[in-house]
Amino acid sequence: MIKKLKSLKSLSCVLLPTLMVTWHAEVSATIDGKGGLMPEDYFDFVFMDSPQIAPNDESILFVKRTVNEDASGRHSQIYKINKLGAVSEFTQGTGDRAPRWSTDGSKVAFIRSADGKPQVFIMPANGGEAKQVTALTQSLSGFEWLPSGDKLLLTLSVSAEDKTPGDVNDSELKSTSTKRAAPDIVVVKQAKYMGNGSGYLSDKRRHLFLFDIKTKELTQLTSGESWNANSPVVTNDGKYVYFHANRTGLEYEGDSNSDIFHLEIATKKITALTHHDHAQYSVSLSKSNDLLAYVHQEGTFEQADLVVSGKNSKVKNLTQNFDRNASHAIWAPDNQQLYFTTNDHGANRLFSVSVKTGEVTKLIDENRSIKNLAVSNNGEYLVFTVESSTELPELYRYHIKSEGLTQLTKFNEVLLSKKDLSPAQALWFTNEKGMEVQGFIHKPLNFDKNKSYPLVLNIKGGPGGMWGHQWFHENQMYAAQGYAVAYVNYRGSSGYGIAHSKAVRKDYGGADYRDNMQFLDEVLAQNKWVNKESLYITGGSHGGFLTNWITTKTDRFKAAVTQRSVSSWISEAGTQEYTPNQMTKEFGGNLWTNFDAYWDSSPLKYADKVSTPTLIIHSDADMITPIGQGQEWFYALKANDVPVEMVIFKGETHSLSRSGTPTNLVERLSRILDWFERH
Repeated sequence: MIKKLKSLKSLSCVLLPTLMVTWHAEVSATIDGKGGLMPEDYFDFVFMDSPQIAPNDESILFVKRTVNEDASGRHSQIYKINKLGAVSEFTQGTGDRAPRWSTDGSKVAFIRSADGKPQVFIMPANGGEAKQVTALTQSLSGFEWLPSGDKLLLTLSVSAEDKTPGDVNDSELKSTSTKRAAPDIVVVKQAKYMGNGSGYLSDKRRHLFLFDIKTKELTQLTSGESWNANSPVVTNDGKYVYFHANRTGLEYEGDSNSDIFHLEIATKKITALTHHDHAQYSVSLSKSNDLLAYVHQEGTFEQADLVVSGKNSKVKNLTQNFDRNASHAIWAPDNQQLYFTTNDHGANRLFSVSVKTGEVTKLIDENRSIKNLAVSNNGEYLVFTVESSTELPELYRYHIKSEGLTQLTKFNEVLLSKKDLSPAQALWFTNEKGMEVQGFIHKPLNFDKNKSYPLVLNIKGGPGGMWGHQWFHENQMYAAQGYAVAYVNYRGSSGYGIAHSKAVRKDYGGADYRDNMQFLDEVLAQNKWVNKESLYITGGSHGGFLTNWITTKTDRFKAAVTQRSVSSWISEAGTQEYTPNQMTKEFGGNLWTNFDAYWDSSPLKYADKVSTPTLIIHSDADMITPIGQGQEWFYALKANDVPVEMVIFKGETHSLSRSGTPTNLVERLSRILDWFERH
């Protein structure tokens, strides 16, 4: 049962100082009569993705995602925006996704579950009944139309032993018809044998298949037991496919190689277009069909650059001097430039780059984040989602020549009109290395500079990625309950250049710790209204590790909530999904050659120094920071008489806080608030 916050507050008021009771009683309604964001408001959020512009540029399809009726999962449905801007349902299913226009624009294909398996359905572009066209026994992960409109390119997960329907002989039937129960085991041979959200990995690999819509004939185009075919792109003439793959045979030993390959459909001939020791991936094909753009990385921790190559031209690095990771690039129809988004100072911003000169241009300079990019075929406009610290994502159209931005959807307008929200305010400081570091602060709702307020230091995970000008309901929830919220894009974060993101390498608990603590001191120095005696701390993943780490160093926080954390890099190294190869890169050696680096960076080593009351939130299906990490921290704090509780979310993964079961996601938020209120 989901806790309602009001019931939690009635319990906590008895335990809190009088001043706290006074202003906490006010936060349920703000000065203008609106309320702040509550944990259960999550159930009403609408998200959207996968915009697809029609070939004639007159309509747009996208996927709308909502929480289902009992909050046990999510619905996804395809919607359409016509040329007049009217938004309407396009499909009636509850699990429809991945819409794709046929080349002539007459039909739309999409994925829908049938009898528990994802299948491809097709319906007329002007509406009508969706018709199931595949009946796959294999697992479908994606598809693309061939330009002819009579075939599909499918990406299926298969093993060498997979049989096509009906291809089972009598002896096999007899061998499986025994009364004796089959053993339930997992045989592990390779270093990468589990994945977050996947559990133990099978021997199935993603490969490409050609599917004839009329005859239902399925033809396998790629095969191999040690590699996967990723992100295929079909050429405009339908004769070839580009994809990226690690074909070294070492993908499941933790090797990070990836190269670009060219597949001739008629002959199934595969040609390697790149031969690189590191990663090249994410192919985008120009409208003229003769230029390729893809992402190039010199190493695991190096900058991701956008490069272009063609039949009669050398490989050209377009963004080597940009000092940001270029991603999600799409070609302009004139083949003269590419559009892409990248993390930049707390926002995911939109850029273009000239193919001829390599000049990078920022197209929208706002403190908002742009995702899910699509470009019209006439080159006149882009479509994408926009969000900010006070705006849930909505679809927008950007007119390239006029630079005008038009909002296309307003699914969250009614909900947000009833809420007061606290915008993210940037705060920069100079760390001990002379580096400029950016953090953000949200003031509590009903803020009064003459009052004193508690503050939550919320530490992001990663250490890559960043927070700031994006929708993050958790920080709004704290502000609604009268807390200030502070968070910093500490060293290791993206969006501030490659030197910033690499500065935490082999220094966990060092640079990341110092940036967080210095930022907190800067916040306190510049905001005298923060109550220095009412500080709280939380964080997830790497933020959970830092929450543990910080509480071994100081007792200045009244309470801590550590989420999907690491307590010991020793046990973490051998029980999570990352391989010895990957951990060696992370720590500059393995457990036997560099043991001290692992143990000295482990909060568990210093757990006897902790006195902060701590709530541990962990998921029992987490394969990135397995449940043992939370259990070890619980054991250590119990052994040292620290007030501690642990909440285990059954069946959830490392992704609980972002895409977990909605009812569990909201319960997590309520439990965090409850813990802070009780302390």
